[in-house]
Amino acid sequence: MKKILGSILFIAVSVSGLFAVELTSSVSTVKQSTVVYTIKGNVQDTYYTMMDKPIKALGYRLPDPRKHVNLVYKEQYGSTTLDVLSFMTIVNDKKVKPLLEIDPKLAGFNPFNVVIYKHQGKDETVISHLTAEVIIEMLGITDQTVISEYTKQMDELDGLIAKTFPSAVVSHGTYEGEIKDSMLHYEITFDRPEDLDDYLDEIQEKVDDTFTEKGYIMAGFFDYKQGKPDLLPSYDAFWTFSLCHFPYSYTVFDNEGAMPEAAVFAPCTMYMYIKKDTNTLVIGMPKLANWNRFFTMNNSKRMDFLNKLDKDIPATFLEIGAKEVK
Repeated sequence: MKKILGSILFIAVSVSGLFAVELTSSVSTVKQSTVVYTIKGNVQDTYYTMMDKPIKALGYRLPDPRKHVNLVYKEQYGSTTLDVLSFMTIVNDKKVKPLLEIDPKLAGFNPFNVVIYKHQGKDETVISHLTAEVIIEMLGITDQTVISEYTKQMDELDGLIAKTFPSAVVSHGTYEGEIKDSMLHYEITFDRPEDLDDYLDEIQEKVDDTFTEKGYIMAGFFDYKQGKPDLLPSYDAFWTFSLCHFPYSYTVFDNEGAMPEAAVFAPCTMYMYIKKDTNTLVIGMPKLANWNRFFTMNNSKRMDFLNKLDKDIPATFLEIGAKEVK
């Protein structure tokens, strides 16, 4: 009897162990980087309508919308492979501000782009944006309140897009593994004047002029403080620039082998802030290497251009007097 019971117990333990191994091996490590809505036909007019009153009703602003970028490409470079390409950068600043009080790095993708594009010869339009999951990981945010509240914001946005385009086929870009070395972090220590606005005017002009001289475009500006001390009380100043390099964007998003799907990263958001009563300007920005991490560049010209700018941008920060913070 003991032998029989022992055999039964051995079999049960063995089967249980095998089942546990199978369960463990089936656990997925795949994470979602983008949400992609594919809709039949050209739906840009419906999209622009959605990006007006409906999205504003959710609390979003559109600081610097860029419509018909493909037509600008055609005018400047003589051709385009796209029927539609628009960068609609949005930010729900009312809901983001309390989260910036907890972790200012969230500004690295706020504003962010809800891109729309349509390839010539394809009877479908694509609308896409980065997920809360990948934004949080790229920025290195660990606070659970920030993660939870920001994810809710994204869910509301996706609810609106799904409601506006009920026939859309929804898919996701995916990735595995950790995201490492995804951000640039710099600081400038300055002599604080009696009127801080004097320094703000000086540094904002210097950043704008220095990048412009190197061929970049400041495609947007958003002031989180809006001149009101009670907004973001932990900071004396907090703003973002939207950084664009037009030849680079055309090289990646248009012409042969066009990759407009990578425009979820465009334009790059550069945030700058000064904590209350300090004399340190903090600068942060996502690296262009992220573009290749999630959308592998499909030719050497695009990859070489990306690598060039990913070295040039840090060099420009050094030029304006910033020091890298590891």
